[in-house]
Amino acid sequence: MTSVISLRLPSALERAIRRNAAHSNASVPEAVRWILAHALESQFNFSGLPDPRRVLDAKLDLRLPSELVARIRTESQRLNVSISVYSRVILFAYFTKRLLVVDLGGRYTLAENHEQKKSA
Repeated sequence: MTSVISLRLPSALERAIRRNAAHSNASVPEAVRWILAHALESQFNFSGLPDPRRVLDAKLDLRLPSELVARIRTESQRLNVSISVYSRVILFAYFTKRLLVVDLGGRYTLAENHEQKKSA
């Protein structure tokens, strides 16, 4: 079963998501599902990630597995933000390389890019 989430985001982020999906031979929802699912299993400080809310001139409607949407909803409620904001912040952090994919004993997860913090 699936559920739809709607994300408002900067058009540059939307284009980056679409390019990444095409490069990965995946649909946009599959690419976003992969990132969000790994974010939910990660150990990083969500509140330290920036929200690019200045110019939200694009919209993505994504059909994702209902179980994943329920997990996103639970986490976003815990953080007192909307599903859209939670997802946008994660995606923005991923595509600006603030979050990186790391292999922890054969299991992939997202982690903060501490090298980027040092150079900022």
